[in-house]
Amino acid sequence: MANPPEAENQRTKTEDLASRRIEVFERLYGTVALRLAYHAAFPLTLTSDLLYCLRETFVPECPWYVVADVLLSGLCQPAGYDLYEIEPRTRDRLLRGLCDEFKEQRLKELADFMSHYINSRLQSNGNDRALVFGHRPDWTALAYLNSEQKDLIDIIEEELGKLDTSDAKDRIRWGVLVESYADLLSEKGFKPLRLREIAEKIFDGEPIADKLVERTPNPEPEEKLQPFDFETVTVNAREEVINREQKRAYYFVEYLGEEAGKPSELGIEMVAIPGGQFLMGTEDEEIERLVKKFDWDGYRREKPQHQVSVEPFFMGKYPVTQAQWRFVAQLPQVGRELKTDPSNFKGDNLPVERVSWYDAEEFCKRLSEYTGREYRLPSEAEWEYACRAGTTTPFYFGETITGELANYAASDIFADEPKGEDRNKTTEVGTFFPNSFGLYDMHGNVWEWCSDIYHNNYEKVPIDDNSIDSDNDNHSRVLRGGSWFNNPEVCRSAYRNGDVPDLDYSIFGFRVVCGGVPSRILQ
Repeated sequence: MANPPEAENQRTKTEDLASRRIEVFERLYGTVALRLAYHAAFPLTLTSDLLYCLRETFVPECPWYVVADVLLSGLCQPAGYDLYEIEPRTRDRLLRGLCDEFKEQRLKELADFMSHYINSRLQSNGNDRALVFGHRPDWTALAYLNSEQKDLIDIIEEELGKLDTSDAKDRIRWGVLVESYADLLSEKGFKPLRLREIAEKIFDGEPIADKLVERTPNPEPEEKLQPFDFETVTVNAREEVINREQKRAYYFVEYLGEEAGKPSELGIEMVAIPGGQFLMGTEDEEIERLVKKFDWDGYRREKPQHQVSVEPFFMGKYPVTQAQWRFVAQLPQVGRELKTDPSNFKGDNLPVERVSWYDAEEFCKRLSEYTGREYRLPSEAEWEYACRAGTTTPFYFGETITGELANYAASDIFADEPKGEDRNKTTEVGTFFPNSFGLYDMHGNVWEWCSDIYHNNYEKVPIDDNSIDSDNDNHSRVLRGGSWFNNPEVCRSAYRNGDVPDLDYSIFGFRVVCGGVPSRILQ
């Protein structure tokens, strides 16, 4: 039976996105890194150890650190602890690139490599031969194997067969992986481990392709990423500009509404934030200096400083504006009513304010329903990572903050800069210099709600989830960035605040993100 037109349309859009994702990866990391990505597409799932072994065996000219670039880039998505998957259409394009560049012989070499790799893991673990998905990631690097490896095939098929009683989300995920391999590699003479049969059993005998269209929405941006250029500045403690630099970032526009059958000019610009690691929080020595200088113990909530790994994601270039808010607020209600014009200071390009955490959550839900792409509030770690943009100074533009760089209570000073004037109101988004990621207004203007439950410090945060949750609906939520009303020390990259989720002061706003799953790693 032919696929319906909407299914074909979805498939085409996904394939186009896969090509763009690969193009961006090669532009950022180079052709040698792309060759490693070709090989990374052969296993069903990846671990850091497996990808390192693939590099050593097949792409030794590739620097070792590119292993992290592949795993943390937009090509891969985390599927468990040290366990990664490549989106099916992206994998298909990478495998075709592998065949074009290295010919079909490389597929046979990879199959042989995978059989030795998995056998070595089985032997190293003695009699424990269970392949437990998500629990033994070293053994989930599965591939299409030659038919003579019968013992290993039997083990893998036995474990895959158990998926028909597992969680529905896992059934869909593994069905997608099976479908993405079956067509291409069966043409190359590899035994597909009866995976297609197993997958169709998982889906109760229904064709896999129909289920994939129905149950695996594409959350990725469909529009082509566009470049934009901007200038950043760095200042010293005396407000002197010590560096200016031209930067480039990439974004897509989430258009809101149509005019004459075409996208309107109103949209949310979503900037691509690369994955990476950073030190979150403030070191002890700096905290004690702040406590002494500003005579307040609250800065200790920024400790202990710890390392965080962040997956790539997209973040709003600006806080949500009043024009954007009005459009989304008139969309069908998901959970709660929204005021169409809540802000105290009026202006289409001013940030929306007087919105509670619950309001911001409702905005994200309505925007997600409208676009078919999952929008949400950033986690606290995503927010600080995006704000810092690779810097370790108190502010992304250096050692201090001034009224020429941000909207805050500039009549107070942070370091050795001269006093400025308080504006006592919000300013239009994009008025000041952005950071190196191309994000504006991360310091001052409006506080920005994050998804996390607020905790007094970082001592008891979980090591595997950056968005900290709670069963208590009224528990305070995290706010970051400071506002037009606040003193400079409160607007620092590391400063943490929290308030109850139903408050809607004229200093509270937010920005949205999509994609990305950060993980916290405590030192």
